[in-house]
Amino acid sequence: MSTKARPAFARVLGRADLFLFTVSAVLTIDSLASAASMGQSWFAWWAIVVAAFFVPYGLITAELGAAWPGEGGLYVWVREAFGVRWGGLTAWLYWINVAYWTPSIYIVFASTFCAILLPQRAPSIWLEAAIALVLTWLTVWIGVIRLSVSKWVPNLGGIVKLAIFVALGGFGIAAVLAGRPSANPLSWAGFAPRLSDSLAFLPVLLYNALGFELMSGAGDEMKDPQRDVPRTIVLSGVLIGATYALGVFGILWAVPLEKLSLVTGTWDALAVLGRAWGTAGDLAVLLLGVGFLYACVANVVTYALGANRVLAQAAEEGALPGSLGRMHPRHMTPYVAFLWMGIVASVLLAGNALLGAGSTNIFWMLFKLAGLCFLFCYLMLFPAFARLRRTREAHPRPYRLPGGDAVANAAAALCWLFIAAACVLFFRPSPDADAARAARETWLLLGECLATLVAGAWLARRD
Repeated sequence: MSTKARPAFARVLGRADLFLFTVSAVLTIDSLASAASMGQSWFAWWAIVVAAFFVPYGLITAELGAAWPGEGGLYVWVREAFGVRWGGLTAWLYWINVAYWTPSIYIVFASTFCAILLPQRAPSIWLEAAIALVLTWLTVWIGVIRLSVSKWVPNLGGIVKLAIFVALGGFGIAAVLAGRPSANPLSWAGFAPRLSDSLAFLPVLLYNALGFELMSGAGDEMKDPQRDVPRTIVLSGVLIGATYALGVFGILWAVPLEKLSLVTGTWDALAVLGRAWGTAGDLAVLLLGVGFLYACVANVVTYALGANRVLAQAAEEGALPGSLGRMHPRHMTPYVAFLWMGIVASVLLAGNALLGAGSTNIFWMLFKLAGLCFLFCYLMLFPAFARLRRTREAHPRPYRLPGGDAVANAAAALCWLFIAAACVLFFRPSPDADAARAARETWLLLGECLATLVAGAWLARRD
């Protein structure tokens, strides 16, 4: 392991910063329309996911974040449990998922931007790719400046996201009270969870529940991580669980499922719901549309701030190539990691534009690749938690998951099974794909995942 002196970070993240950072991380606005496409049964499946996964996952992360609060978060926890090489591979996957995911969410931004400001213009994949490219490098620039400044992007993003989700739900409830009909038929039977929905949408449901560990990537930049991390997870978790329900309800009330776009569905719902309130509604929707665009940027910036610090800490300790851990001499930020993130995202954007695929197809394929790399990290997180409970029992834990070791092990096992199932289901082809396209998508995704894992294994240091 590297013996270099550790950099001295300024502790600039207070409890309010961590709360808004976590809301911005977990409340993923880009996949809200994908979640709503389940229909009514989303509510039952979300209740199941919250009870069986979201709550235990949050409590596990609270214990780890309070017990091992140093810079690097997820990397540190896996390293402590399984050694440097596995920690390095986890850090690589956590970082590369953000590099893969950045183009997909900025394609959502570009498509929504064109729908709001250029409604008469035919969609252009090159225009959307150019917008996404500019935003990618804007994200790199924001990440390189000092954290005391860049933290305000996710802070404001958390507030804006809450406003959009609450507005969707509020508009929907107002439509119910005004006696306006729902765009989709509603019935008590429709709330029953269907197995077919779990097979198609479990990965999206879990994806919408992840991100509690992200703030611990900047553990050495928190004012009081041992106190603030557990409290932040509990408070933000309660708010996030309810807020997702409001957003999905608003979309389902406004947009027929057969017309729901996975890319622009959230904006479409806002436009429909606001139209009923005349000029004031149109103005509110326009402001919320601009807020949606900002929230897309804040989403990427939030994950980039955390994931690049995870990668840099692993590199600084020698678990990955040392150049990835270089810090900006003035801002003390991992500028090399940010630059490589921008390069990877830019190559993906240019490659997809050259292939001429539509924005929906680009979003879905990049989302699946990023999502799989993201989920692979959690296949290590939950076993690491169980192992640390067994092998590091004497380590101080300011917060412990209630119920003793038996409950802790059961919670870790249940969460791991959810993640493993979602990984398998991510390989299901798009619902509208014919046999030839389905096979091509599956083999392409498998090849991309294997290439990513091989690259990470090659880069990670051997113990």
